[in-house]
Amino acid sequence: MFLTTRFTFGTHLLEAYVPGAFISLAHLNRQDRVYTFTSPVFEVNGETRGNFLFHHVTGQRTHKGGWEDLQLGFTSVGDPDLYLRITFRSYYNSEILRMRFRLTASAPCQLTRASGQDRLTYFGLKLPPGLVEGLSEVTFSQYEPVLHSYLPGVEYYPLEDTFAGQVFPGPLLLLDSPESSFLVAYEHGADYPDSFLAYTLAEDENGGRQLLLNARKGNYFHGQEIGPDHAFESVWFEVGLIEGELGDLLQRYRSFLHHEVSMSVASRQPFFAYNTWNFQERNHLYHGRPYLESMNQERILKEIDVAHRLGIETFVIDTGWFDRPGDWNVNLTRFPDGLKEVKRRLDDYRMQLGLWFNPQAVGVRSGIFSEHPEYEMTWQGKPRDHWVVWETEESAAFCLASDYADTFARVMLRFREELGVTYFKWDGLGQFGCDSPHHHHGNEKNAPQERADCYAYQMGLHLIQIAEKVTSLYPDVVVDFDVTECGRFMGLGFLSVGRYFLINNGSYARDFDTPEALGINPWMNMFFYPGAARARVCRRNALYDLLAPANLFMVHYLPDGPQLSLENNLASLVLGGNALWGDLLSLSDDEIAFWAQALADYRRVRQATAQAYPLTRGFIGASPEIHEKIDSEAGCGLVTFFTTTPGEFTHLTQTLNLEKLGEVKGADAWEMTHDGRLKLTVQLGRDGARTVFLLPKESIDGQGG
Repeated sequence: MFLTTRFTFGTHLLEAYVPGAFISLAHLNRQDRVYTFTSPVFEVNGETRGNFLFHHVTGQRTHKGGWEDLQLGFTSVGDPDLYLRITFRSYYNSEILRMRFRLTASAPCQLTRASGQDRLTYFGLKLPPGLVEGLSEVTFSQYEPVLHSYLPGVEYYPLEDTFAGQVFPGPLLLLDSPESSFLVAYEHGADYPDSFLAYTLAEDENGGRQLLLNARKGNYFHGQEIGPDHAFESVWFEVGLIEGELGDLLQRYRSFLHHEVSMSVASRQPFFAYNTWNFQERNHLYHGRPYLESMNQERILKEIDVAHRLGIETFVIDTGWFDRPGDWNVNLTRFPDGLKEVKRRLDDYRMQLGLWFNPQAVGVRSGIFSEHPEYEMTWQGKPRDHWVVWETEESAAFCLASDYADTFARVMLRFREELGVTYFKWDGLGQFGCDSPHHHHGNEKNAPQERADCYAYQMGLHLIQIAEKVTSLYPDVVVDFDVTECGRFMGLGFLSVGRYFLINNGSYARDFDTPEALGINPWMNMFFYPGAARARVCRRNALYDLLAPANLFMVHYLPDGPQLSLENNLASLVLGGNALWGDLLSLSDDEIAFWAQALADYRRVRQATAQAYPLTRGFIGASPEIHEKIDSEAGCGLVTFFTTTPGEFTHLTQTLNLEKLGEVKGADAWEMTHDGRLKLTVQLGRDGARTVFLLPKESIDGQGG
């Protein structure tokens, strides 16, 4: 049994034994404000099981880099006894904790769904009477079809405007109270509001209010075994108690997603990347040439030379470098030495190599297809349609919620070990589409829809496990997950191990309901061309910057002239997209010089801008639209101006340490104010843009730029 039930963890006082409840949290500085959690509830062997009571500390662990784990064990006495292990994780003395549940049992038993629905409540969170004034639901996966992009959202509800039974898919809820705020979140992903977990506002037995975090679908399948040797493991949850108001909580949460939630430190760095895909697409659409015509050693080496002149740090070779999906060997016709000369050239320039993968795609002539055809995704008893992966060969889709996930992890490890690949772009990964009874998401006893729901729930978790396996062995590896289409695993889940690739080229013609009779190709990209329009669409990633650093939502911008396009793309890129793609070999010396100088200036402040909380004047597309990204203590950062209507625009910055400011670059006029601010003025023409760099006296770029 336990010797103590109270633990100091992070900045929290954690009580592991709460009569009539489960656990409670309070801030060490405000122990009078206590948030109480009720016990998890599972359906096991057809019976409702809860009432988990603290038993003992099961372990403690310190991770390299500043993370610490505390593991507590709880027991629900019955037939059989159920054992719940909660892992709490904190980064140094953080106000925000992560926690994950692992359920086992004293004897073999089964999780059940007697009603045909998931019967699992992960926890209840009691709302202290008179303390919580309102709640905000924060969403990360609102899909906007006209922009063809995911967008974040924040919706505030005064407590009196909520009702019992109200459902909040989340994934993040912020509870507002005087002088302090509380947050609770879960790390998964799906198009809002079609989530796999959700909060329900309910009344407890005493007439008070509580939020119940429930499984909605797919979290487990009927008959899923647990026992001494089989465990059910939850997603990670996040909880935190912050001194301050709601705005303080948002800033603190952004810092948590920046520095604390992920042990993949490399994924948090604001590096500059280039990807070959845009030219491959241009060559096809402009000239009718094959997508892979330019995928050869001669062309790639020339692009690397230009990318180096621009200041690019990671060079990503998109689709076509391989012989066939599944085997994932370098195509020796296109790269006779297996990309060795490409890697040598990149090493000479101190650049990183990145490669494109579709983790689900497996060629029908590949070794893994021959050895394990049972891994193939099926729907209604039939294999999914085969397709030719970008002019390579016929391929099938393999299920990630199967042992195949381990095979793909080994592929990534092979490329890191043999070729030094440190960047992996994952593309083409829809969340849905497998109801096979032969994988890890159900069996013949489960209905096809139940198996399909479990697949959709599990596939993203397997992606996370793959990324964790690789990045734990090779901390320099970065994985970007393409969410440029709807129906992807979009949310907090993947941010724990990597980043998102947010926007490709924005809308297709079909997103505007164009009549078929007009003869317009429904798959024609509407924002494919240099100019102000595409940049205006693509910088929507900056909307995430209020919640998480925008460099975690990568977007590629175009390097082409004319000058108006250069200025718009630069001013958008420095808001966090941090990537280019296009026809590098067609750039003029003047265009190359523009980007070389601009990225050199940006390199001096990019760590400060990634750290800085954004300040925005005007909406995207307004006249003016102004973004301020300044680290006031470091005395540096940048301000970007956009307009659709010509004019003169002046912006007064926040206060900053002017003693550390070295140069103001890009403004038509500027002056210091008596209270330590900068007044910046620019003249812009129609659709104009300008980037004003506030450069430090000394470089603070932690990446050595």
